[in-house]
Amino acid sequence: MVKAFIKHVLGVDSGHRGIYGETGGYYGTVEQQGRLTLHLHLLLYIKGALPPQEIRNRLMTRGSEFEQALIAYLEAVHVGEFHNGDLATITILGELKVNPQVPKDTNSAYRNPTLTMPVPPPGRCKDKKCSGCKLCIQRGNWWSNFWETTDDLMVKSNVKSQGAKGCLNKDGVCTARFPREVFPESIVDYSDGSLNVKKLESEINNVTPMLTYCLRCNTDVTSLLSGTAIKAIVAYISDYVSKASLKSYQVFSSMYDVL
Repeated sequence: MVKAFIKHVLGVDSGHRGIYGETGGYYGTVEQQGRLTLHLHLLLYIKGALPPQEIRNRLMTRGSEFEQALIAYLEAVHVGEFHNGDLATITILGELKVNPQVPKDTNSAYRNPTLTMPVPPPGRCKDKKCSGCKLCIQRGNWWSNFWETTDDLMVKSNVKSQGAKGCLNKDGVCTARFPREVFPESIVDYSDGSLNVKKLESEINNVTPMLTYCLRCNTDVTSLLSGTAIKAIVAYISDYVSKASLKSYQVFSSMYDVL
Protein backbone atom coordinates (compact mmCIF):
# COMPACT_ATOMS: atom_id res chain seq x y z
CA MET A 1 0.00 0.00 0.00
CA VAL A 2 2.77 2.44 0.92
CA LYS A 3 4.70 1.56 -2.24
CA ALA A 4 1.56 2.23 -4.29
CA PHE A 5 1.13 5.59 -2.53
CA ILE A 6 4.73 6.59 -3.26
CA LYS A 7 4.48 5.58 -6.91
CA HIS A 8 1.01 6.73 -7.91
CA VAL A 9 0.30 9.64 -5.56
CA LEU A 10 3.79 11.06 -5.15
CA GLY A 11 4.72 10.17 -8.73
CA VAL A 12 7.98 8.34 -7.96
CA ASP A 13 9.14 6.18 -10.93
CA SER A 14 5.71 6.55 -12.50
CA GLY A 15 6.26 8.78 -15.52
CA HIS A 16 3.95 11.51 -14.18
CA ARG A 17 4.14 14.36 -11.69
CA GLY A 18 3.08 13.75 -8.13
CA ILE A 19 0.26 15.47 -6.28
CA TYR A 20 2.70 18.10 -4.92
CA GLY A 21 4.78 18.47 -8.08
CA GLU A 22 7.80 16.56 -9.36
CA THR A 23 9.24 14.55 -6.49
CA GLY A 24 12.97 15.01 -5.99
CA GLY A 25 13.31 12.54 -3.11
CA TYR A 26 11.70 11.27 0.06
CA TYR A 27 12.63 9.91 3.48
CA GLY A 28 10.17 8.07 5.68
CA THR A 29 9.32 5.17 7.93
CA VAL A 30 6.30 2.88 8.20
CA GLU A 31 5.03 1.67 11.56
CA GLN A 32 2.50 -1.13 12.03
CA GLN A 33 0.07 -0.16 14.75
CA GLY A 34 -1.81 -2.43 17.15
CA ARG A 35 -4.82 -2.73 14.84
CA LEU A 36 -2.51 -3.87 12.00
CA THR A 37 -2.93 -0.51 10.26
CA LEU A 38 0.04 1.23 8.66
CA HIS A 39 1.29 4.55 10.01
CA LEU A 40 3.54 6.50 7.63
CA HIS A 41 5.82 9.44 8.46
CA LEU A 42 7.39 10.90 5.33
CA LEU A 43 9.52 13.90 4.41
CA LEU A 44 9.03 14.85 0.76
CA TYR A 45 11.44 16.90 -1.34
CA ILE A 46 10.05 18.73 -4.39
CA LYS A 47 12.44 18.92 -7.34
CA GLY A 48 13.65 22.47 -7.91
CA ALA A 49 12.51 23.72 -4.49
CA LEU A 50 14.56 26.59 -3.09
CA PRO A 51 16.47 26.35 0.21
CA PRO A 52 14.42 27.66 3.18
CA GLN A 53 16.69 30.68 3.71
CA GLU A 54 16.40 31.75 0.06
CA ILE A 55 12.61 31.48 0.31
CA ARG A 56 12.65 33.75 3.36
CA ASN A 57 14.92 36.25 1.61
CA ARG A 58 12.59 36.44 -1.39
CA LEU A 59 9.50 36.80 0.82
CA MET A 60 10.98 39.90 2.43
CA THR A 61 10.21 41.78 -0.81
CA ARG A 62 6.64 42.96 -0.18
CA GLY A 63 4.01 41.93 -2.74
CA SER A 64 6.42 40.16 -5.09
CA GLU A 65 5.30 37.73 -7.78
CA PHE A 66 7.23 35.05 -5.91
CA GLU A 67 5.16 35.67 -2.76
CA GLN A 68 1.89 35.45 -4.69
CA ALA A 69 2.95 32.27 -6.52
CA LEU A 70 4.20 30.56 -3.35
CA ILE A 71 1.04 31.37 -1.38
CA ALA A 72 -1.16 30.21 -4.29
CA TYR A 73 0.75 26.90 -4.41
CA LEU A 74 0.65 26.29 -0.65
CA GLU A 75 -3.06 27.13 -0.38
CA ALA A 76 -3.74 24.76 -3.30
CA VAL A 77 -1.89 21.74 -1.93
CA HIS A 78 -2.98 21.86 1.72
CA VAL A 79 -5.82 23.44 3.68
CA GLY A 80 -6.73 23.93 7.32
CA GLU A 81 -10.48 24.18 6.94
CA PHE A 82 -13.53 22.50 5.42
CA HIS A 83 -14.85 23.32 1.96
CA ASN A 84 -18.58 23.62 2.58
CA GLY A 85 -18.71 25.31 5.99
CA ASP A 86 -17.12 25.44 9.42
CA LEU A 87 -16.65 22.53 11.84
CA ALA A 88 -20.04 22.99 13.50
CA THR A 89 -21.85 23.05 10.15
CA ILE A 90 -20.08 20.00 8.73
CA THR A 91 -20.67 18.09 11.98
CA ILE A 92 -24.42 18.79 11.82
CA LEU A 93 -24.58 17.80 8.15
CA GLY A 94 -22.83 14.52 8.97
CA GLU A 95 -25.25 13.78 11.82
CA LEU A 96 -28.25 14.40 9.57
CA LYS A 97 -26.99 11.81 7.10
CA VAL A 98 -27.04 9.00 9.67
CA ASN A 99 -29.74 10.21 12.07
CA PRO A 100 -32.48 7.53 12.25
CA GLN A 101 -35.08 10.28 12.90
CA VAL A 102 -34.47 11.73 9.46
CA PRO A 103 -36.93 10.39 6.81
CA LYS A 104 -35.61 7.11 5.40
CA ASP A 105 -35.48 8.29 1.79
CA THR A 106 -33.18 11.13 2.88
CA ASN A 107 -30.32 9.06 4.30
CA SER A 108 -30.90 5.50 3.06
CA ALA A 109 -28.16 5.86 0.42
CA TYR A 110 -25.56 7.20 2.86
CA ARG A 111 -22.42 5.12 3.36
CA ASN A 112 -19.66 5.98 5.79
CA PRO A 113 -16.82 7.18 3.50
CA THR A 114 -14.16 5.69 5.81
CA LEU A 115 -15.56 2.27 4.84
CA THR A 116 -15.76 2.84 1.09
CA MET A 117 -13.34 3.21 -1.82
CA PRO A 118 -12.90 6.51 -3.68
CA VAL A 119 -14.85 6.97 -6.90
CA PRO A 120 -12.64 7.99 -9.86
CA PRO A 121 -13.67 11.10 -11.81
CA PRO A 122 -15.38 10.83 -15.20
CA GLY A 123 -13.43 11.70 -18.34
CA ARG A 124 -12.57 15.29 -19.16
CA CYS A 125 -14.43 17.14 -21.94
CA LYS A 126 -11.96 18.17 -24.66
CA ASP A 127 -14.19 20.86 -26.19
CA LYS A 128 -12.82 24.20 -24.92
CA LYS A 129 -15.99 25.99 -26.07
CA CYS A 130 -18.37 23.48 -24.46
CA SER A 131 -21.38 25.12 -22.81
CA GLY A 132 -22.32 22.17 -20.63
CA CYS A 133 -22.35 18.72 -22.23
CA LYS A 134 -23.32 15.53 -20.39
CA LEU A 135 -19.68 14.82 -19.56
CA CYS A 136 -19.16 18.31 -18.11
CA ILE A 137 -22.27 17.92 -15.95
CA GLN A 138 -21.08 14.52 -14.70
CA ARG A 139 -17.69 15.99 -13.86
CA GLY A 140 -19.30 18.91 -12.02
CA ASN A 141 -21.42 16.47 -10.00
CA TRP A 142 -18.30 14.44 -9.21
CA TRP A 143 -16.53 17.50 -7.83
CA SER A 144 -19.54 18.37 -5.67
CA ASN A 145 -19.50 14.83 -4.28
CA PHE A 146 -15.72 15.03 -3.86
CA TRP A 147 -15.91 18.07 -1.59
CA GLU A 148 -18.88 16.72 0.37
CA THR A 149 -17.08 13.40 0.90
CA THR A 150 -13.79 15.07 1.83
CA ASP A 151 -15.52 17.27 4.43
CA ASP A 152 -17.21 14.17 5.85
CA LEU A 153 -13.90 12.29 6.01
CA MET A 154 -12.17 15.21 7.72
CA VAL A 155 -14.82 15.57 10.41
CA LYS A 156 -14.70 11.80 11.06
CA SER A 157 -10.93 11.32 11.11
CA ASN A 158 -9.12 14.64 11.47
CA VAL A 159 -10.88 16.46 14.30
CA LYS A 160 -9.01 16.42 17.61
CA SER A 161 -10.95 14.42 20.23
CA GLN A 162 -11.66 16.50 23.30
CA GLY A 163 -9.76 15.22 26.33
CA ALA A 164 -8.27 12.28 24.44
CA LYS A 165 -6.48 9.87 26.77
CA GLY A 166 -2.81 10.62 27.04
CA CYS A 167 -2.85 13.90 25.09
CA LEU A 168 -2.32 16.20 28.10
CA ASN A 169 1.01 16.61 29.87
CA LYS A 170 1.44 17.28 33.60
CA ASP A 171 0.73 20.97 33.01
CA GLY A 172 -2.55 20.23 31.25
CA VAL A 173 -1.17 21.23 27.84
CA CYS A 174 -2.08 19.14 24.78
CA THR A 175 1.01 17.31 23.53
CA ALA A 176 -0.49 17.24 20.02
CA ARG A 177 -0.40 21.07 20.01
CA PHE A 178 -4.15 21.61 19.85
CA PRO A 179 -5.85 23.97 19.48
CA ARG A 180 -3.76 25.21 16.56
CA GLU A 181 -3.36 28.88 15.75
CA VAL A 182 -5.72 30.10 13.02
CA PHE A 183 -5.08 32.63 10.26
CA PRO A 184 -7.98 34.13 8.22
CA GLU A 185 -5.55 34.61 5.33
CA SER A 186 -1.95 33.78 4.49
CA ILE A 187 0.35 36.30 6.16
CA VAL A 188 4.01 37.14 5.50
CA ASP A 189 6.15 38.82 8.13
CA TYR A 190 8.31 41.03 5.92
CA SER A 191 10.82 41.64 8.70
CA ASP A 192 12.14 38.07 8.59
CA GLY A 193 10.36 36.41 5.65
CA SER A 194 8.34 33.98 7.77
CA LEU A 195 5.00 32.80 6.36
CA ASN A 196 1.82 31.61 8.07
CA VAL A 197 -0.54 29.90 5.63
CA LYS A 198 -4.30 30.44 5.82
CA LYS A 199 -5.99 28.16 8.37
CA LEU A 200 -9.56 28.59 9.62
CA GLU A 201 -10.05 25.61 11.95
CA SER A 202 -8.10 25.18 15.19
CA GLU A 203 -9.10 21.55 15.91
CA ILE A 204 -7.95 19.83 12.71
CA ASN A 205 -4.64 19.06 11.02
CA ASN A 206 -3.79 20.65 7.72
CA VAL A 207 -4.66 18.22 4.94
CA THR A 208 -4.43 17.78 1.18
CA PRO A 209 -8.07 17.24 0.10
CA MET A 210 -7.18 14.89 -2.77
CA LEU A 211 -5.04 12.84 -0.38
CA THR A 212 -7.88 12.66 2.14
CA TYR A 213 -10.29 11.54 -0.59
CA CYS A 214 -7.93 8.79 -1.78
CA LEU A 215 -6.67 7.43 1.57
CA ARG A 216 -9.85 7.99 3.65
CA CYS A 217 -8.03 8.29 6.96
CA ASN A 218 -6.31 10.78 9.24
CA THR A 219 -3.50 12.73 7.58
CA ASP A 220 -1.35 15.71 8.52
CA VAL A 221 0.34 17.70 5.75
CA THR A 222 2.77 20.50 6.56
CA SER A 223 5.06 22.69 4.47
CA LEU A 224 8.47 22.99 6.14
CA LEU A 225 9.87 26.46 5.53
CA SER A 226 12.86 26.44 7.85
CA GLY A 227 15.99 24.35 8.24
CA THR A 228 15.20 23.89 11.93
CA ALA A 229 11.78 22.41 11.14
CA ILE A 230 13.27 20.05 8.56
CA LYS A 231 15.94 18.80 10.99
CA ALA A 232 13.29 18.25 13.67
CA ILE A 233 11.16 16.16 11.31
CA VAL A 234 14.17 14.08 10.21
CA ALA A 235 14.93 13.35 13.86
CA TYR A 236 11.27 12.55 14.57
CA ILE A 237 11.04 10.14 11.63
CA SER A 238 14.37 8.51 12.47
CA ASP A 239 13.18 7.91 16.03
CA TYR A 240 10.62 5.44 14.67
CA VAL A 241 13.44 3.32 13.25
CA SER A 242 15.20 2.97 16.60
CA LYS A 243 12.36 2.67 19.12
CA ALA A 244 13.74 1.04 22.26
CA SER A 245 10.66 -1.00 23.11
CA LEU A 246 8.68 -3.41 20.99
CA LYS A 247 5.04 -4.27 21.55
CA SER A 248 4.17 -7.94 22.00
CA TYR A 249 2.09 -8.02 18.82
CA GLN A 250 5.12 -6.71 16.87
CA VAL A 251 7.32 -9.48 18.30
CA PHE A 252 4.74 -12.18 17.48
CA SER A 253 4.26 -10.75 14.00
CA SER A 254 8.01 -10.87 13.36
CA MET A 255 8.17 -14.46 14.63
CA TYR A 256 5.30 -15.45 12.36
CA ASP A 257 6.99 -13.87 9.32
CA VAL A 258 10.26 -15.72 10.02
CA LEU A 259 8.78 -19.11 10.94
